[in-house]
Amino acid sequence: MQSNPLLEQLDWFFTSPNWTLDFPNTEVLPLAKITSDHIPCKVSISTKIPKSNVFRFENYWAEHEDFLQTVGDSWSITNTEFDSAKNISVKFKRLRVDLKNWSRHLSNLGLLIENCNTVIGALDAIEDARGLFNLKINLRLKVKKQLKALLHQKNIYWKNRYTVNRIRFGDKCTKFFHAMATISYRKNKISQILNDSGAWIQDHEEKAGLLWNSFRNRMGISRDITMHFDLQSYIIPADNLQLLVEPFEVEEINSIVKKMPTDKAPGSDGFNGLFLKRCWQIVKEDSTTSVMISTLEVSTKRV
Repeated sequence: MQSNPLLEQLDWFFTSPNWTLDFPNTEVLPLAKITSDHIPCKVSISTKIPKSNVFRFENYWAEHEDFLQTVGDSWSITNTEFDSAKNISVKFKRLRVDLKNWSRHLSNLGLLIENCNTVIGALDAIEDARGLFNLKINLRLKVKKQLKALLHQKNIYWKNRYTVNRIRFGDKCTKFFHAMATISYRKNKISQILNDSGAWIQDHEEKAGLLWNSFRNRMGISRDITMHFDLQSYIIPADNLQLLVEPFEVEEINSIVKKMPTDKAPGSDGFNGLFLKRCWQIVKEDSTTSVMISTLEVSTKRV
C-alpha cells in the first residue's frame, strides 16, 4: 500500500486427504485488500442456501437512494376502499409487490463484490511488476470504497436472516450469520419421519399426523375436569378501567414506533421495525387513522 511496496509471500494453505474426499469442490480464493496490506483469503465449499418464498423486507434496501421514492410512489396510489383497515391492507399488499419488482432491478451483491475483487486483484498484480500511476491508484481507492459499501450491505442481508442481540454490525460477522441461517433452516425443516412400521414418511400431511398422534399419546386426553381452586378469591376486582378502552393518541403511536426493534416484524406481512422507522412519514397518516378508528370501534362495541 505504498509507492514502492515490499512484496513477500507469507501465506500457505494445507489440507488433508479426508477433507479432499469429503469436500472435493473446496477452493481458496484471494480477496481484495481493503484496509490492510495483507490479502484475505476465502475458503469456498460450494454450499447452497435455500431461499424462502415469503416476503421479507431486506434492511439493505433502505441504503439505496431511490428506496423512499419507490415507497412513496406506491403508497400514494389512491384506493377505492373506504374502510381504513381495508385501505391500509391493500396499500401494504401493493407495496410488497412494488418492492419485489424494484428489488429485481437492483444489482446482484455477490456479482458486484466479485467484480470489485477482480479489479482490485488486477491492479495489485500490476503493482507486483511495477509502480502504479496516480490514475490507477485513485481507481483502486474508489473501488475499495465501493467494495466496503457492498460488504456492509451483504452483512445486513445475512444478519436479517439470523438475528442475535449479542452481535452488532461493527463485528462484521457476515459468514457467521450465513452459517447460522443455514443451520436454522435445517433445524426448522423435518425432511422425513420413521413411523412404527419402520417406513420413512416424507409427505407433509402424513408427517403432521404422526406428530399429532405422538403428542396426543404422550399428553393424554383430559376428561371430567374438576377445578380445585376458587378463582374468585384470587381475582382482585379493579375499578376505573375506562382508560383501557379509550382510543390511542398520535403521540402514543409515534412513541411505540420509535421504540420498536429494527430487526423484528410485528406481523406476518414481512415489514419490520426498520421499515416503519425509515418510512414513518410516508405511512404515518394511514397507519394512525386505521389504529385510532379500529380502537374507537372496539370501545364503542364494549360500551
